[in-house]
Amino acid sequence: MREREVKLRQRVLFWLAGLLGSLLTRALISTLRVRVLGEQFLPPLGGKGIIYCFWHSNLLSLAYLYRNRNIHVLVSGHRDGEYIVRITKRLGYGAIRGSSTRGGARSVAEALDRLEQGVSVGVTPDGPRGPRQQFKPGALFLAKESGAPIIMGACIPERAWRLKSWDGFIVPKPFSRTVLALTDYIRVPREMTDEEMERKRLELEETLNGLWTRAEEELARWRG
Repeated sequence: MREREVKLRQRVLFWLAGLLGSLLTRALISTLRVRVLGEQFLPPLGGKGIIYCFWHSNLLSLAYLYRNRNIHVLVSGHRDGEYIVRITKRLGYGAIRGSSTRGGARSVAEALDRLEQGVSVGVTPDGPRGPRQQFKPGALFLAKESGAPIIMGACIPERAWRLKSWDGFIVPKPFSRTVLALTDYIRVPREMTDEEMERKRLELEETLNGLWTRAEEELARWRG
């Protein structure tokens, strides 16, 4: 009986987290004044599979800005990942459960299958536990195997709270000016040596960090 009560309490907590988290995300992020660099590369409403990459600290803003666009997000198989699943589901996302340490092979196979079906996949390449802003090879492998292009994004608010978490998770303050910077399509050749894969991984890491800097510079110009 005790175990059933614990499971019921857990289900209620997940449900509440999904409801309240999605409502708070909509209420907060919808107040932002957003300027987009590379607007033509915003996620399409349907069509072809694309791999979207952004640092884990940007998850809150981009979960709202990319909503309802047929994107399935790679989420940790850990129990904590269930909270993210419940919130993002209410924002119009699908979920692929697993990470490099939990259900990795299964989640990669599932992601490749979704891309083949024309479903886009969202990846935080430094998640779920870091190191912060270090590009792990998962998204690169997906692009190589599927032929799907990568688009990377960085979203920088003028004013924000930063949580004391491993990633410095960003919670924008209401009505902040915000810059969303996107890359062009990035193609990854199918035939690559291990050395070429590592060079490409480092190149993507540098590009995503450079995109972050570009968004900060644009925000500084906007503020005058």
